[in-house]
Amino acid sequence: MPDPILMLEALAAALFASALVVAAGRLAGRRWAGVVQAAALALGAYLGLAVLGVTPRWPLREDQDRFLGLVLPAVLLVEAVGGWARIPGRAKLAIRLVASLAVAPVLLYGSSYLTDLGGPGTADWPPAQRYAILGGLGLTLFGVWSGLAWTSRRSASALRAPLALATAIGGASLAVMLSGYASGGMNGVPLAGAVAGASIAAALLKGDDRDALPGVGAVALFSLLLVGYAFGELRPDVATALFLAPMLAAAPEAPPLARSRPWMRTAFALALVGLAAALAVGLTIHRFQAKAAETRPNDGGPTADDYGQFR
Repeated sequence: MPDPILMLEALAAALFASALVVAAGRLAGRRWAGVVQAAALALGAYLGLAVLGVTPRWPLREDQDRFLGLVLPAVLLVEAVGGWARIPGRAKLAIRLVASLAVAPVLLYGSSYLTDLGGPGTADWPPAQRYAILGGLGLTLFGVWSGLAWTSRRSASALRAPLALATAIGGASLAVMLSGYASGGMNGVPLAGAVAGASIAAALLKGDDRDALPGVGAVALFSLLLVGYAFGELRPDVATALFLAPMLAAAPEAPPLARSRPWMRTAFALALVGLAAALAVGLTIHRFQAKAAETRPNDGGPTADDYGQFR
């Protein structure tokens, strides 16, 4: 398990850096809200990752390198341009769909899932199955991204969707760390901090849905869970629950809750998301402890070495 103090430092660095950028960005005017939010998330996330000693490496050989050096910058650019330029709605959806479909192939590039590493026909996913799985993953990400964008507009809140995503990312980070991929999981800590810091600062400065960039959080959450499943031992049920948990933020927009006060709807939504994430993480902890007990029946429980499965 990575050093908890170091992870707290990374979380704090990401949170405060993104919040400061949002506060300073108010001077730029509301039209630039998307650009400011993207800059805040980028600075916060990469500063927090630097505290953890994680930086993108070139060439982009591993999944973490491709996420930090390609996927995350690309979605930040998409959200920044989409919030600033006057792009028609259908064009925005098309860009979002293309970006969603590209994430899984990029992260799994060169892996045993897509490549015949042991000779012809040895890939874990044969071509017909491969394209169906990748298409399904991309469409699922597109659906969650779009659903959270709708939730942000509908609630007119700078806080609800981003904090729901930060909660799920934090839970996913812990679940991936407990599933045999500690170095991949800890990357989620500063990402959660950056999303939370930017949204809290925007809310305190009376921001609105223009300050919410659900795409960045959705792609970060999706990537974290995908690599945890593909290269760790994260179970599909936990990954699915954590990925869909932020969608509970939309629940208070349905009658009769839609008639309650905005702050009550946001509090209820975040409570739902927090409960779902806690249940998924709790199930992962239970499985981890059960596996540790099976491998060492005379031991009183998991040790620090059980967590130290760095790649």
